[in-house]
Amino acid sequence: MSYDFQGIASVMTASRHLGTPSDERLNDPVNIRMSSRGKPTIARLDFDTPLAWPGNPNFVAVNLPGGATVSGVIVDIERPTNAAGWVTFTVDD
Repeated sequence: MSYDFQGIASVMTASRHLGTPSDERLNDPVNIRMSSRGKPTIARLDFDTPLAWPGNPNFVAVNLPGGATVSGVIVDIERPTNAAGWVTFTVDD
């Protein structure tokens, strides 16, 4: 399944580790570009403005305007505090 999308969405970043409470940050609205490839599916999410992140983030969920959610565990991340960035994650499909 393709998870390609470009436009405005809400992005939830989270730190979910066993034995500790979940720490989540909702970023809404965010201008994004998302593309996916492979099996298991790896998605790349590019964002134009810095996102709010919890400490030690390991999960991301993208809530698309049509009601669909694309989420998964973070594989790699570039999250500058003052510029555009990106995150790649495995998609829970």
